[in-house]
Amino acid sequence: MTDTAVGQCDNVGARMEWGTVVSVVAGGLIGLSGDTIGRIGARRQAQRARQEALEDAETARRRAIEDEGRKTREDRQRHGVENILRAYLEHPIMLVDQAHEDTVRSATKICLVLGSEQSFLLDEELRHRITEICYLVDIAAAGGVPGYSLPEIAFLSRSETRMLLGAWSRGSELPESIEGWREIRRLRPQIEAQWQAKLRDSGLSISVPPLSIY
Repeated sequence: MTDTAVGQCDNVGARMEWGTVVSVVAGGLIGLSGDTIGRIGARRQAQRARQEALEDAETARRRAIEDEGRKTREDRQRHGVENILRAYLEHPIMLVDQAHEDTVRSATKICLVLGSEQSFLLDEELRHRITEICYLVDIAAAGGVPGYSLPEIAFLSRSETRMLLGAWSRGSELPESIEGWREIRRLRPQIEAQWQAKLRDSGLSISVPPLSIY
């Protein structure tokens, strides 16, 4: 074999060795790159999972707070309904054979309870109906309902209130007003106007606030 042929063989061998080295290195780099990308992906996935877990925990915490708040408000509403019913039992109103002072005292105490508990009634229609009852009994106690005595207003208000709260407790739709109270409700604009006129005649400049604010 000539020196030229030997040199060519050596060159070919060298190229093969370098090719092998390059292939090995390239394969290693590709493997290393794939491993690195895999680790980065795994870390990002873990971070995303932790973030989602934190968000789920925060959502659960907020929902628990909302549920607890709702339960607290509903419990307070039930307590308010019980207090209103108890007020009529503890402060009786009789159509006859009751001294006027006793009737005024009972009506005033009932109004105090209705006025303080109405704000805790979550059902909007029930709240407005009870607020209206408190409003009319309060005016009647001051002698501001022409054509009706305080015992009549207070007695009818008791029946109306018991009917409303009974329907609410059963989960039924609130019914129309009872006979007698329906007429008083119909006359409410007239009663309000006359009461406002009486306040002005007494030298007072205040205006009776509308029931819609409650």
